[in-house]
Amino acid sequence: MRRLVFCLLLAATMPSLAADVVQPDPALVSVTGEGTVAAAPDMVTVTVGVVTQADAAADALAANNSAMARLNDVLDGFDIADGDRRTSNFNVSPQYDRRSNDGRAPEISSYEVSNQLAIRYRDIERLGELLDAVVAAGSNRVNGLTFGNVDSATYMDEARQLAVENALHRARLYAEAAGGRVGRVVSISEGGGPQPRPLAGRMMMAEAAAVPISAGENEYRAVVSVVVELE
Repeated sequence: MRRLVFCLLLAATMPSLAADVVQPDPALVSVTGEGTVAAAPDMVTVTVGVVTQADAAADALAANNSAMARLNDVLDGFDIADGDRRTSNFNVSPQYDRRSNDGRAPEISSYEVSNQLAIRYRDIERLGELLDAVVAAGSNRVNGLTFGNVDSATYMDEARQLAVENALHRARLYAEAAGGRVGRVVSISEGGGPQPRPLAGRMMMAEAAAVPISAGENEYRAVVSVVVELE
Protein backbone atom coordinates (compact mmCIF):
# COMPACT_ATOMS: atom_id res chain seq x y z
CA MET A 1 0.00 0.00 0.00
CA ARG A 2 2.84 2.37 0.90
CA ARG A 3 4.57 1.57 -2.42
CA LEU A 4 1.38 2.39 -4.32
CA VAL A 5 1.01 5.78 -2.57
CA PHE A 6 4.67 6.65 -3.32
CA CYS A 7 4.21 5.84 -7.01
CA LEU A 8 1.10 7.97 -7.19
CA LEU A 9 2.88 10.92 -5.54
CA LEU A 10 5.85 10.57 -7.90
CA ALA A 11 3.59 10.55 -10.94
CA ALA A 12 1.81 13.67 -9.69
CA THR A 13 5.08 15.60 -9.36
CA MET A 14 6.60 14.61 -12.73
CA PRO A 15 4.82 17.31 -14.82
CA SER A 16 6.05 20.07 -12.52
CA LEU A 17 9.58 18.68 -12.61
CA ALA A 18 9.49 18.61 -16.43
CA ALA A 19 8.24 22.18 -16.50
CA ASP A 20 11.19 23.27 -14.38
CA VAL A 21 13.72 21.96 -16.89
CA VAL A 22 15.36 24.98 -18.62
CA GLN A 23 15.79 24.63 -22.37
CA PRO A 24 19.25 25.74 -23.55
CA ASP A 25 19.43 28.87 -25.68
CA PRO A 26 19.98 28.11 -29.35
CA ALA A 27 23.39 28.82 -30.79
CA LEU A 28 23.38 31.97 -32.89
CA VAL A 29 25.60 33.45 -35.54
CA SER A 30 25.63 37.17 -36.38
CA VAL A 31 26.91 38.32 -39.78
CA THR A 32 27.02 41.48 -41.86
CA GLY A 33 26.14 41.57 -45.54
CA GLU A 34 26.71 44.19 -48.22
CA GLY A 35 25.00 44.79 -51.54
CA THR A 36 25.80 47.31 -54.26
CA VAL A 37 24.05 48.26 -57.49
CA ALA A 38 25.53 50.63 -60.09
CA ALA A 39 23.24 52.68 -62.32
CA ALA A 40 23.85 55.31 -64.96
CA PRO A 41 22.22 58.60 -63.88
CA ASP A 42 19.09 59.67 -65.71
CA MET A 43 18.58 63.07 -64.09
CA VAL A 44 20.67 65.96 -62.82
CA THR A 45 20.10 68.84 -60.43
CA VAL A 46 21.99 72.04 -61.17
CA THR A 47 21.82 75.62 -59.91
CA VAL A 48 21.85 78.39 -62.51
CA GLY A 49 21.42 82.10 -61.96
CA VAL A 50 22.30 85.69 -62.63
CA VAL A 51 24.20 88.27 -60.60
CA THR A 52 23.92 91.93 -61.68
CA GLN A 53 25.27 95.20 -60.33
CA ALA A 54 24.27 98.84 -60.80
CA ASP A 55 24.56 102.17 -59.00
CA ALA A 56 20.89 102.03 -58.03
CA ALA A 57 19.15 98.97 -56.57
CA ALA A 58 16.22 99.40 -58.97
CA ASP A 59 18.54 99.35 -61.97
CA ALA A 60 20.35 96.22 -60.74
CA LEU A 61 17.00 94.53 -60.18
CA ALA A 62 15.70 95.50 -63.62
CA ALA A 63 18.84 94.12 -65.29
CA ASN A 64 18.56 90.93 -63.28
CA ASN A 65 14.88 90.45 -64.12
CA SER A 66 15.63 90.87 -67.81
CA ALA A 67 18.44 88.29 -67.70
CA MET A 68 16.31 85.85 -65.72
CA ALA A 69 13.53 86.19 -68.29
CA ARG A 70 15.99 85.18 -71.03
CA LEU A 71 17.19 82.31 -68.86
CA ASN A 72 13.66 81.01 -68.33
CA ASP A 73 13.04 81.21 -72.08
CA VAL A 74 16.03 78.90 -72.55
CA LEU A 75 14.66 76.49 -69.96
CA ASP A 76 11.32 76.52 -71.79
CA GLY A 77 13.15 75.58 -74.97
CA PHE A 78 14.64 72.55 -73.22
CA ASP A 79 11.16 71.48 -72.00
CA ILE A 80 12.00 71.95 -68.32
CA ALA A 81 8.67 72.06 -66.50
CA ASP A 82 7.81 74.71 -63.92
CA GLY A 83 7.74 71.97 -61.29
CA ASP A 84 11.41 71.27 -62.01
CA ARG A 85 12.44 74.88 -61.31
CA ARG A 86 12.75 76.34 -57.83
CA THR A 87 14.20 79.64 -56.68
CA SER A 88 17.04 78.64 -54.38
CA ASN A 89 18.34 82.13 -53.62
CA PHE A 90 17.33 85.75 -54.17
CA ASN A 91 19.32 88.57 -52.67
CA VAL A 92 19.67 92.35 -53.00
CA SER A 93 22.71 93.69 -51.20
CA PRO A 94 24.65 96.97 -51.12
CA GLN A 95 28.29 96.99 -52.18
CA TYR A 96 30.62 99.24 -50.18
CA ASP A 97 33.63 101.28 -51.22
CA ARG A 98 36.23 100.29 -48.63
CA ARG A 99 39.15 102.12 -50.20
CA SER A 100 38.74 105.17 -47.95
CA ASN A 101 41.27 105.24 -45.11
CA ASP A 102 40.28 108.49 -43.40
CA GLY A 103 38.36 106.72 -40.64
CA ARG A 104 34.89 107.29 -42.07
CA ALA A 105 32.40 104.44 -42.45
CA PRO A 106 32.47 102.79 -45.91
CA GLU A 107 30.01 104.26 -48.37
CA ILE A 108 27.65 102.33 -50.65
CA SER A 109 29.11 102.27 -54.13
CA SER A 110 26.57 100.06 -55.90
CA TYR A 111 23.94 97.38 -55.45
CA GLU A 112 24.12 93.70 -56.32
CA VAL A 113 21.14 91.48 -57.12
CA SER A 114 21.47 87.69 -57.19
CA ASN A 115 18.75 85.31 -58.37
CA GLN A 116 19.37 81.56 -58.58
CA LEU A 117 17.25 78.63 -59.78
CA ALA A 118 17.72 75.00 -58.83
CA ILE A 119 16.53 72.95 -61.81
CA ARG A 120 16.07 69.24 -62.47
CA TYR A 121 16.86 68.01 -65.95
CA ARG A 122 16.16 64.50 -67.23
CA ASP A 123 17.99 64.46 -70.57
CA ILE A 124 21.59 63.80 -69.53
CA GLU A 125 22.79 63.56 -73.13
CA ARG A 126 21.85 67.23 -73.71
CA LEU A 127 23.18 68.58 -70.41
CA GLY A 128 26.27 70.11 -71.99
CA GLU A 129 24.09 71.82 -74.56
CA LEU A 130 21.82 73.16 -71.81
CA LEU A 131 24.71 74.61 -69.80
CA ASP A 132 26.13 76.26 -72.89
CA ALA A 133 22.73 77.79 -73.67
CA VAL A 134 22.08 79.20 -70.19
CA VAL A 135 25.50 80.87 -70.11
CA ALA A 136 24.92 82.32 -73.56
CA ALA A 137 21.57 83.68 -72.30
CA GLY A 138 23.29 85.64 -69.54
CA SER A 139 23.63 83.23 -66.61
CA ASN A 140 26.88 83.94 -64.78
CA ARG A 141 26.30 81.49 -61.92
CA VAL A 142 26.27 77.74 -62.65
CA ASN A 143 27.13 75.30 -59.86
CA GLY A 144 25.99 72.35 -57.78
CA LEU A 145 25.81 69.59 -60.40
CA THR A 146 24.30 66.51 -58.74
CA PHE A 147 23.54 63.39 -60.78
CA GLY A 148 20.77 61.08 -59.65
CA ASN A 149 18.17 58.53 -60.71
CA VAL A 150 14.44 59.03 -60.96
CA ASP A 151 13.82 55.48 -59.70
CA SER A 152 16.46 55.47 -56.97
CA ALA A 153 14.20 53.53 -54.56
CA THR A 154 14.19 50.52 -56.90
CA TYR A 155 18.00 50.47 -57.02
CA MET A 156 18.19 50.68 -53.24
CA ASP A 157 15.76 47.76 -52.89
CA GLU A 158 17.95 45.70 -55.22
CA ALA A 159 20.98 46.57 -53.09
CA ARG A 160 19.13 45.52 -49.92
CA GLN A 161 18.19 42.16 -51.44
CA LEU A 162 21.80 41.56 -52.44
CA ALA A 163 22.95 42.52 -48.93
CA VAL A 164 20.65 39.95 -47.29
CA GLU A 165 21.75 37.26 -49.76
CA ASN A 166 25.37 38.09 -49.00
CA ALA A 167 24.75 37.88 -45.24
CA LEU A 168 23.03 34.50 -45.49
CA HIS A 169 25.84 33.20 -47.69
CA ARG A 170 28.36 34.17 -45.02
CA ALA A 171 26.22 32.59 -42.31
CA ARG A 172 26.14 29.28 -44.22
CA LEU A 173 29.94 29.34 -44.58
CA TYR A 174 30.41 29.83 -40.85
CA ALA A 175 27.83 27.18 -39.97
CA GLU A 176 29.39 24.58 -42.27
CA ALA A 177 32.86 25.35 -40.95
CA ALA A 178 31.52 24.72 -37.43
CA GLY A 179 29.93 21.43 -38.48
CA GLY A 180 26.34 22.63 -38.44
CA ARG A 181 23.83 24.36 -40.63
CA VAL A 182 21.81 27.56 -40.51
CA GLY A 183 18.30 27.55 -39.13
CA ARG A 184 15.68 30.27 -38.96
CA VAL A 185 16.50 33.96 -39.25
CA VAL A 186 16.19 35.64 -35.85
CA SER A 187 16.62 39.30 -36.87
CA ILE A 188 17.63 41.60 -39.72
CA SER A 189 18.70 45.21 -39.23
CA GLU A 190 19.89 47.74 -41.77
CA GLY A 191 22.87 50.06 -41.43
CA GLY A 192 22.03 53.74 -41.30
CA GLY A 193 21.82 56.27 -44.07
CA PRO A 194 22.23 54.47 -47.41
CA GLN A 195 22.98 57.03 -50.10
CA PRO A 196 23.94 56.80 -53.76
CA ARG A 197 27.64 57.38 -54.35
CA PRO A 198 28.87 58.87 -57.63
CA LEU A 199 31.45 56.84 -59.53
CA ALA A 200 33.80 58.03 -62.23
CA GLY A 201 32.59 57.55 -65.77
CA ARG A 202 33.03 58.45 -69.38
CA MET A 203 33.24 61.99 -70.74
CA MET A 204 30.23 63.04 -72.78
CA MET A 205 29.79 66.03 -75.06
CA ALA A 206 26.38 66.70 -76.51
CA GLU A 207 26.14 67.72 -80.14
CA ALA A 208 26.99 71.39 -80.65
CA ALA A 209 27.72 71.81 -76.94
CA ALA A 210 30.76 73.63 -75.56
CA VAL A 211 30.60 71.99 -72.12
CA PRO A 212 31.90 68.41 -71.75
CA ILE A 213 30.11 66.48 -68.99
CA SER A 214 31.22 63.35 -67.14
CA ALA A 215 28.07 61.72 -65.78
CA GLY A 216 29.64 58.50 -64.50
CA GLU A 217 27.48 56.11 -62.48
CA ASN A 218 25.70 56.14 -59.15
CA GLU A 219 26.47 53.32 -56.75
CA TYR A 220 23.67 52.31 -54.38
CA ARG A 221 24.97 50.46 -51.33
CA ALA A 222 23.12 48.70 -48.51
CA VAL A 223 24.54 47.08 -45.35
CA VAL A 224 22.52 44.69 -43.17
CA SER A 225 23.19 42.73 -40.00
CA VAL A 226 21.54 39.29 -39.85
CA VAL A 227 21.28 36.93 -36.88
CA VAL A 228 20.42 33.26 -37.55
CA GLU A 229 20.14 30.14 -35.44
CA LEU A 230 22.62 27.29 -35.81
CA GLU A 231 21.30 23.73 -36.01
